[in-house]
Amino acid sequence: MAAGKGCRMGGAIKKQYLVIDRIPVLTRTLMVFDRHHLLDDIILVVPEEDQTYCRKKIVQPYAFSQKIHVVAGEKTRQQSVLNGLNKAEQITDAPDSTLVLIHDGVRPFVSPDLINRLMAVAFQQGGCIPVLAVNDTLKLVAQNQQVQKTLDRDQIYRAQTPQVFRLDLILKAFAYAKITNFTGTDDASVMEHADFSVYTTPGEAANIKLTTPDDLILARSFKKKVQQVLK
Repeated sequence: MAAGKGCRMGGAIKKQYLVIDRIPVLTRTLMVFDRHHLLDDIILVVPEEDQTYCRKKIVQPYAFSQKIHVVAGEKTRQQSVLNGLNKAEQITDAPDSTLVLIHDGVRPFVSPDLINRLMAVAFQQGGCIPVLAVNDTLKLVAQNQQVQKTLDRDQIYRAQTPQVFRLDLILKAFAYAKITNFTGTDDASVMEHADFSVYTTPGEAANIKLTTPDDLILARSFKKKVQQVLK
C-alpha cells in the first residue's frame, strides 16, 4: 500500500519516494518481499497519477525477481486496499488457499522472520497481525479533557503491518464492510467487523512506519538494519 499523499511528512516529495542511502523508501520495502521465497506476486497500489513514475523510478531500475503489478489507488486507504485485493483475486485460481499480506509501503524494515511467523499463523487461523505491547500508562479522556479512567495496558497492543489473511476471507470482509458502510482503521478491523477471527504474533520495534520527518531521521540511522534487509 503506497497510495497515500504523505501529508504529515511535509515537503514536495511524497514520503514513499524519499530516499535512504540512494534507494527510495518504497523500493526498499519492495526488496524485502521480492526476496521472500514464499511469495509469488507483489501488488503495488499507488496514486493513479503516479503509476508511470513508479514503474520507471521505483520498479524498473532494480532487479526484482517477482512480478510486480502496479495498481491505482483510490481516495481512501480502504478503497485502495480493495483494489489490491481485487487484483490478487484476478491472478489466483484458489483464493481459499491463498494468503495475502497487506503492508504499508513506508515500513521498509520488516524482517523475513516476522513475515514467516505471520504467514504460519494465518495459514492455520485465517488471519494474523503483528502487535507491540504498550509500555506507557493509558488514560481514557473525555472531550472536555477530563480523565475518565486508566486502561489496562496488558490487554492493549499497537498494530503493525504486514497484516496477513486468507484471500477469500478478507474479500468477504471487505464486501460486508461496503454493504454496512463500515470504515476500519486497519484491515484487521474490517475482518473483525465481519466476525472473522484475527490472531496476533509479536511485532518488531524496528518495523517503523515513516510518517513524520523525525521518522525519516530515525530510519537513516538504521544503517545496520538496512544492510540486513538488503542481504
